[in-house]
Amino acid sequence: MTKKAEPLSKFLLPIAKKGVFRAACRLAGAMAEILGERVSEITLLHVMAGRYLSTHMANIDIRAEILIESETFRKLREEFINKEIVPVLNEAKKTIEQFHPKAPINMEIVDGKPASKILEFVNEYGYSTIFMQRRCIDPVKGSFIGSVTSGILYGNGACSVYVPGTDFPESGPVPLNSFLVAVDGSPGSMAAVKEVGVLMGYAKESKVILLSVVDVVDLAEAAKSDSWPTPVQEAEVTLMAAQETLEDMGIKSERITQKILAGDPAEKIAALSDESEVDIIFLGRTVRSAITDVLVGSVARAVLGRCAKKTIAVVSPREEE
Repeated sequence: MTKKAEPLSKFLLPIAKKGVFRAACRLAGAMAEILGERVSEITLLHVMAGRYLSTHMANIDIRAEILIESETFRKLREEFINKEIVPVLNEAKKTIEQFHPKAPINMEIVDGKPASKILEFVNEYGYSTIFMQRRCIDPVKGSFIGSVTSGILYGNGACSVYVPGTDFPESGPVPLNSFLVAVDGSPGSMAAVKEVGVLMGYAKESKVILLSVVDVVDLAEAAKSDSWPTPVQEAEVTLMAAQETLEDMGIKSERITQKILAGDPAEKIAALSDESEVDIIFLGRTVRSAITDVLVGSVARAVLGRCAKKTIAVVSPREEE
Protein backbone atom coordinates (compact mmCIF):
# COMPACT_ATOMS: atom_id res chain seq x y z
CA MET A 1 0.00 0.00 0.00
CA THR A 2 1.36 3.40 -0.99
CA LYS A 3 2.15 5.68 1.92
CA LYS A 4 -0.08 8.73 2.02
CA ALA A 5 1.69 11.92 1.00
CA GLU A 6 2.18 14.76 3.43
CA PRO A 7 -0.57 17.41 3.21
CA LEU A 8 -0.29 19.78 0.25
CA SER A 9 2.75 18.06 -1.24
CA LYS A 10 1.60 16.17 -4.33
CA PHE A 11 -1.14 17.57 -6.58
CA LEU A 12 -3.43 15.78 -9.05
CA LEU A 13 -5.55 17.77 -11.52
CA PRO A 14 -8.06 15.81 -13.61
CA ILE A 15 -8.36 17.68 -16.91
CA ALA A 16 -11.57 16.92 -18.80
CA LYS A 17 -11.79 19.15 -21.85
CA LYS A 18 -11.06 22.64 -23.12
CA GLY A 19 -12.34 25.37 -20.82
CA VAL A 20 -13.24 23.07 -17.93
CA PHE A 21 -10.12 23.37 -15.84
CA ARG A 22 -9.02 26.99 -15.61
CA ALA A 23 -10.19 27.74 -12.06
CA ALA A 24 -8.75 24.48 -10.69
CA CYS A 25 -5.41 25.13 -12.42
CA ARG A 26 -5.26 28.72 -11.20
CA LEU A 27 -5.92 27.61 -7.62
CA ALA A 28 -3.35 24.81 -7.84
CA GLY A 29 -0.81 27.16 -9.40
CA ALA A 30 -1.32 29.84 -6.75
CA MET A 31 -1.00 27.32 -3.92
CA ALA A 32 2.07 25.74 -5.51
CA GLU A 33 3.67 29.16 -5.81
CA ILE A 34 3.17 29.80 -2.08
CA LEU A 35 4.20 26.30 -1.00
CA GLY A 36 7.32 26.27 -3.19
CA GLU A 37 9.50 23.16 -2.90
CA ARG A 38 6.98 21.47 -0.61
CA VAL A 39 5.04 20.55 -3.77
CA SER A 40 7.09 17.74 -5.27
CA GLU A 41 4.79 16.89 -8.16
CA ILE A 42 1.81 18.23 -10.10
CA THR A 43 0.15 15.72 -12.41
CA LEU A 44 -2.33 16.68 -15.12
CA LEU A 45 -4.48 13.60 -15.72
CA HIS A 46 -6.86 13.05 -18.61
CA VAL A 47 -9.05 9.95 -18.48
CA MET A 48 -10.47 8.92 -21.85
CA ALA A 49 -13.83 7.22 -21.47
CA GLY A 50 -14.14 6.13 -25.10
CA ARG A 51 -15.22 9.46 -26.60
CA TYR A 52 -12.58 9.20 -29.28
CA LEU A 53 -14.48 6.23 -30.78
CA SER A 54 -17.97 7.72 -30.94
CA THR A 55 -17.56 9.80 -34.11
CA HIS A 56 -15.92 6.91 -35.94
CA MET A 57 -18.06 3.92 -34.98
CA ALA A 58 -20.47 4.46 -37.87
CA ASN A 59 -17.64 3.82 -40.30
CA ILE A 60 -16.38 0.65 -38.63
CA ASP A 61 -17.68 -2.84 -39.31
CA ILE A 62 -18.04 -4.14 -35.75
CA ARG A 63 -17.88 -7.71 -37.07
CA ALA A 64 -14.24 -7.18 -38.01
CA GLU A 65 -13.09 -7.91 -34.46
CA ILE A 66 -9.43 -8.30 -35.25
CA LEU A 67 -9.34 -4.94 -37.03
CA ILE A 68 -11.18 -3.19 -34.23
CA GLU A 69 -8.97 -4.60 -31.54
CA SER A 70 -5.72 -3.68 -33.25
CA GLU A 71 -4.64 -1.07 -35.74
CA THR A 72 -7.89 0.87 -36.22
CA PHE A 73 -8.47 1.56 -32.57
CA ARG A 74 -4.82 2.32 -31.96
CA LYS A 75 -4.85 4.95 -34.70
CA LEU A 76 -8.11 6.46 -33.51
CA ARG A 77 -6.72 6.79 -30.02
CA GLU A 78 -3.46 8.33 -31.19
CA GLU A 79 -5.21 10.82 -33.49
CA PHE A 80 -7.65 11.84 -30.78
CA ILE A 81 -4.87 12.37 -28.24
CA ASN A 82 -2.76 14.52 -30.55
CA LYS A 83 -5.67 16.60 -31.81
CA GLU A 84 -7.93 16.94 -28.76
CA ILE A 85 -6.08 16.10 -25.55
CA VAL A 86 -2.47 17.26 -25.81
CA PRO A 87 -3.41 20.90 -26.65
CA VAL A 88 -5.75 21.02 -23.64
CA LEU A 89 -3.11 19.60 -21.30
CA ASN A 90 -0.57 22.09 -22.61
CA GLU A 91 -3.01 24.94 -21.99
CA ALA A 92 -3.60 23.70 -18.43
CA LYS A 93 0.16 23.49 -17.91
CA LYS A 94 0.62 27.09 -19.04
CA THR A 95 -2.12 28.24 -16.66
CA ILE A 96 -0.25 26.74 -13.70
CA GLU A 97 3.08 28.08 -14.91
CA GLN A 98 1.71 31.63 -14.90
CA PHE A 99 1.88 31.35 -11.11
CA HIS A 100 4.77 28.94 -10.69
CA PRO A 101 7.03 28.89 -13.79
CA LYS A 102 9.20 26.10 -12.38
CA ALA A 103 6.33 23.90 -11.19
CA PRO A 104 7.18 20.16 -11.43
CA ILE A 105 4.42 19.27 -13.89
CA ASN A 106 3.90 15.98 -15.69
CA MET A 107 1.04 14.67 -17.83
CA GLU A 108 -0.78 11.35 -17.90
CA ILE A 109 -3.37 10.06 -20.37
CA VAL A 110 -5.21 6.84 -19.56
CA ASP A 111 -8.35 4.96 -20.55
CA GLY A 112 -11.15 4.08 -18.14
CA LYS A 113 -14.03 5.42 -16.11
CA PRO A 114 -12.97 8.91 -14.93
CA ALA A 115 -13.88 8.81 -11.23
CA SER A 116 -12.59 5.26 -10.73
CA LYS A 117 -9.33 5.93 -12.57
CA ILE A 118 -8.70 9.19 -10.67
CA LEU A 119 -9.18 7.45 -7.32
CA GLU A 120 -6.93 4.63 -8.52
CA PHE A 121 -4.20 7.17 -9.25
CA VAL A 122 -4.64 8.78 -5.82
CA ASN A 123 -4.39 5.53 -3.93
CA GLU A 124 -1.66 3.93 -6.03
CA TYR A 125 0.67 6.90 -6.29
CA GLY A 126 -0.10 8.66 -3.02
CA TYR A 127 -1.36 12.08 -4.07
CA SER A 128 -2.15 14.44 -1.22
CA THR A 129 -4.49 16.81 -3.05
CA ILE A 130 -6.96 16.81 -5.93
CA PHE A 131 -8.16 20.01 -7.58
CA MET A 132 -11.56 19.52 -9.23
CA GLN A 133 -13.59 21.90 -11.35
CA ARG A 134 -17.15 22.69 -10.28
CA ARG A 135 -19.50 22.08 -13.20
CA CYS A 136 -22.13 24.81 -13.14
CA ILE A 137 -25.44 24.17 -14.89
CA ASP A 138 -27.58 26.90 -13.33
CA PRO A 139 -25.98 30.27 -14.19
CA VAL A 140 -27.72 31.90 -11.21
CA LYS A 141 -27.25 29.35 -8.43
CA GLY A 142 -24.15 27.73 -9.84
CA SER A 143 -24.48 24.92 -7.36
CA PHE A 144 -24.18 21.78 -9.45
CA ILE A 145 -21.33 19.40 -8.73
CA GLY A 146 -20.49 17.23 -11.73
CA SER A 147 -20.77 13.46 -11.62
CA VAL A 148 -17.00 12.93 -11.68
CA THR A 149 -16.45 15.44 -8.87
CA SER A 150 -19.21 13.75 -6.86
CA GLY A 151 -17.56 10.38 -7.50
CA ILE A 152 -14.29 11.70 -6.08
CA LEU A 153 -15.91 13.37 -3.07
CA TYR A 154 -17.92 10.27 -2.22
CA GLY A 155 -15.18 7.80 -3.07
CA ASN A 156 -12.48 6.25 -0.95
CA GLY A 157 -9.54 8.40 -1.99
CA ALA A 158 -7.32 9.22 0.97
CA CYS A 159 -6.68 12.81 -0.06
CA SER A 160 -7.98 16.36 0.14
CA VAL A 161 -10.29 17.66 -2.59
CA TYR A 162 -10.34 21.37 -3.49
CA VAL A 163 -13.31 22.67 -5.49
CA PRO A 164 -13.07 26.33 -6.64
CA GLY A 165 -16.28 28.31 -6.27
CA THR A 166 -18.17 30.01 -9.07
CA ASP A 167 -16.85 33.38 -7.84
CA PHE A 168 -13.24 32.25 -8.20
CA PRO A 169 -11.32 35.01 -10.06
CA GLU A 170 -10.81 34.27 -13.74
CA SER A 171 -7.76 36.52 -13.92
CA GLY A 172 -5.36 38.38 -11.69
CA PRO A 173 -4.15 37.33 -8.22
CA VAL A 174 -5.70 34.41 -6.37
CA PRO A 175 -6.50 35.46 -2.78
CA LEU A 176 -5.30 33.01 -0.13
CA ASN A 177 -5.50 35.17 2.96
CA SER A 178 -8.61 34.17 4.89
CA PHE A 179 -9.77 30.68 5.83
CA LEU A 180 -12.70 29.14 7.69
CA VAL A 181 -12.47 25.70 9.30
CA ALA A 182 -15.54 23.89 10.59
CA VAL A 183 -14.37 22.11 13.74
CA ASP A 184 -16.31 19.37 15.53
CA GLY A 185 -13.49 17.35 17.07
CA SER A 186 -13.69 14.55 14.52
CA PRO A 187 -10.50 13.17 12.89
CA GLY A 188 -11.57 14.77 9.61
CA SER A 189 -12.02 18.24 11.07
CA MET A 190 -8.71 18.03 12.93
CA ALA A 191 -7.02 16.98 9.69
CA ALA A 192 -8.56 20.10 8.13
CA VAL A 193 -7.09 22.19 10.95
CA LYS A 194 -3.64 20.74 10.29
CA GLU A 195 -3.94 21.32 6.55
CA VAL A 196 -4.82 24.96 7.18
CA GLY A 197 -1.83 25.15 9.52
CA VAL A 198 0.46 23.96 6.74
CA LEU A 199 -0.91 26.54 4.31
CA MET A 200 -0.74 29.36 6.87
CA GLY A 201 2.87 28.47 7.58
CA TYR A 202 3.68 29.58 4.02
CA ALA A 203 0.99 32.26 3.57
CA LYS A 204 2.39 34.43 6.36
CA GLU A 205 -0.30 37.14 6.25
CA SER A 206 -3.25 34.76 6.28
CA LYS A 207 -5.79 34.38 9.08
CA VAL A 208 -8.22 31.65 10.06
CA ILE A 209 -11.61 31.39 11.76
CA LEU A 210 -12.20 28.21 13.74
CA LEU A 211 -15.96 27.64 13.86
CA SER A 212 -17.97 25.26 16.00
CA VAL A 213 -21.72 25.11 15.46
CA VAL A 214 -23.88 23.88 18.34
CA ASP A 215 -27.21 22.27 17.53
CA VAL A 216 -30.09 24.15 19.15
CA VAL A 217 -31.78 20.85 20.01
CA ASP A 218 -28.71 19.81 22.01
CA LEU A 219 -28.75 23.17 23.77
CA ALA A 220 -32.40 22.77 24.73
CA GLU A 221 -31.93 19.22 25.99
CA ALA A 222 -28.88 20.23 28.01
CA ALA A 223 -30.82 23.09 29.60
CA LYS A 224 -33.64 20.77 30.62
CA SER A 225 -31.39 18.15 32.19
CA ASP A 226 -28.84 20.57 33.60
CA SER A 227 -26.13 18.34 32.12
CA TRP A 228 -22.42 18.95 32.31
CA PRO A 229 -20.42 19.70 30.31
CA THR A 230 -22.83 21.72 28.24
CA PRO A 231 -22.68 21.67 24.41
CA VAL A 232 -21.09 25.14 24.51
CA GLN A 233 -18.41 23.98 26.95
CA GLU A 234 -17.67 20.99 24.73
CA ALA A 235 -17.38 23.31 21.74
CA GLU A 236 -14.97 25.53 23.67
CA VAL A 237 -12.76 22.53 24.46
CA THR A 238 -12.81 21.44 20.82
CA LEU A 239 -11.89 24.90 19.55
CA MET A 240 -9.09 25.26 22.08
CA ALA A 241 -7.64 21.93 20.95
CA ALA A 242 -7.76 23.14 17.34
CA GLN A 243 -6.07 26.43 18.25
CA GLU A 244 -3.37 24.61 20.21
CA THR A 245 -2.75 22.42 17.17
CA LEU A 246 -2.19 25.51 15.02
CA GLU A 247 0.01 27.18 17.63
CA ASP A 248 2.12 24.03 17.86
CA MET A 249 2.61 24.41 14.09
CA GLY A 250 3.96 27.93 14.59
CA ILE A 251 0.78 29.91 13.86
CA LYS A 252 0.53 32.87 16.25
CA SER A 253 -2.66 33.30 18.26
CA GLU A 254 -3.40 36.75 16.80
CA ARG A 255 -3.97 35.08 13.42
CA ILE A 256 -6.64 32.78 14.88
CA THR A 257 -10.26 33.61 15.71
CA GLN A 258 -12.64 31.25 17.50
CA LYS A 259 -16.41 31.36 17.01
CA ILE A 260 -19.28 29.34 18.47
CA LEU A 261 -22.68 29.68 16.81
CA ALA A 262 -25.98 27.94 17.40
CA GLY A 263 -28.14 26.59 14.61
CA ASP A 264 -27.89 24.50 11.46
CA PRO A 265 -24.18 23.87 10.73
CA ALA A 266 -24.38 24.33 6.96
CA GLU A 267 -26.41 27.53 7.28
CA LYS A 268 -24.03 29.01 9.84
CA ILE A 269 -20.93 28.06 7.85
CA ALA A 270 -22.41 29.63 4.72
CA ALA A 271 -23.47 32.82 6.50
CA LEU A 272 -20.13 33.29 8.26
CA SER A 273 -18.14 32.61 5.11
CA ASP A 274 -20.05 35.39 3.34
CA GLU A 275 -19.86 37.77 6.28
CA SER A 276 -16.13 37.26 6.74
CA GLU A 277 -15.34 37.00 3.00
CA VAL A 278 -13.17 33.92 3.49
CA ASP A 279 -11.20 32.58 0.55
CA ILE A 280 -11.49 28.86 1.36
CA ILE A 281 -13.88 26.87 3.56
CA PHE A 282 -12.23 23.75 5.03
CA LEU A 283 -14.36 20.74 5.96
CA GLY A 284 -13.40 17.29 7.21
CA ARG A 285 -14.42 14.01 5.64
CA THR A 286 -16.52 11.69 7.74
CA VAL A 287 -15.06 8.20 8.02
CA ARG A 288 -17.88 5.66 8.08
CA SER A 289 -15.71 2.54 7.93
CA ALA A 290 -12.33 1.79 9.45
CA ILE A 291 -11.25 0.00 6.28
CA THR A 292 -12.23 1.71 3.04
CA ASP A 293 -15.49 3.64 3.11
CA VAL A 294 -14.57 7.31 3.41
CA LEU A 295 -17.54 9.56 2.68
CA VAL A 296 -18.44 13.19 2.76
CA GLY A 297 -20.73 13.76 5.73
CA SER A 298 -24.14 15.41 5.57
CA VAL A 299 -22.79 18.81 6.68
CA ALA A 300 -20.16 18.83 3.94
CA ARG A 301 -22.74 17.88 1.33
CA ALA A 302 -24.99 20.71 2.47
CA VAL A 303 -22.15 23.24 2.46
CA LEU A 304 -21.13 22.21 -1.06
CA GLY A 305 -24.68 22.95 -2.16
CA ARG A 306 -25.17 26.18 -0.23
CA CYS A 307 -21.76 27.73 -0.82
CA ALA A 308 -21.49 27.41 -4.59
CA LYS A 309 -19.63 30.71 -4.86
CA LYS A 310 -16.94 29.75 -2.35
CA THR A 311 -13.89 27.56 -2.79
CA ILE A 312 -14.27 24.49 -0.59
CA ALA A 313 -11.67 21.99 0.59
CA VAL A 314 -12.78 18.60 1.89
CA VAL A 315 -9.93 17.07 3.90
CA SER A 316 -9.45 13.38 4.58
CA PRO A 317 -8.08 12.26 7.96
CA ARG A 318 -4.68 10.63 7.88
CA GLU A 319 -4.60 6.93 8.72
CA GLU A 320 -2.72 7.42 11.96
CA GLU A 321 -5.19 10.03 13.23
